Amino acid sequence: MRYRNTLLCAAVTAGLAAASCAAPQPSDPAGQAWSSYAVSESSLEFEYRSDWQVEQVPALANDPSGGVSLRVHDADGEVIAWLDTGIITDQVCMGMQEPVAYTEYDSQPMPELESGQGTSQRFVYRSVAPASGEALVTYAVVSAPPPSEEDAACGLFDFFTLTESSGARFAGVVRPDKGMDSAAHLNKASAYVDSDEYRDVRRMLVSLHNSD
Repeated sequence: MRYRNTLLCAAVTAGLAAASCAAPQPSDPAGQAWSSYAVSESSLEFEYRSDWQVEQVPALANDPSGGVSLRVHDADGEVIAWLDTGIITDQVCMGMQEPVAYTEYDSQPMPELESGQGTSQRFVYRSVAPASGEALVTYAVVSAPPPSEEDAACGLFDFFTLTESSGARFAGVVRPDKGMDSAAHLNKASAYVDSDEYRDVRRMLVSLHNSD
């Protein structure tokens, strides 16, 4: 199986100023403090763990109205999620020549995240695994309902619609450990849903909402 999700005419635009994070939110039951981050350019806001870091990077926006790109780093400095707005996308599906297994481990509606295109957004944690080759495991905010078997064969399209002209991506991946085969990677993905890290990643992505 081969698939490609393409970003059309992606421009790298530096110098966008995101709003700084607000005062910490109350701690969760485990005692972890949380903060909120306002993305003023896109009228969005989300929560993140106070020991994580939100970094602004050159924007991938290809919408003429602009956008912003952020990377969320965990306490060890690893990128655990990325947020990109102002993205005009095109999905190109290529060469579906083998069975593909699609699995959703978890999902949740996100009614507080509205779209200028009228779609309903949801959080989803899922994997796609071809009969041969490597599995892909992602968590993301998406607009689409669960894909059909044919759509799943094209891969995971981890974007949601945001404005009338473009969409956005708030997503991350569960990477295989070194030397891990596809079956072991999927076992890792299944176990990850019960981890504290997944709980916090899920809370962060689900918290994304329109700020005005």
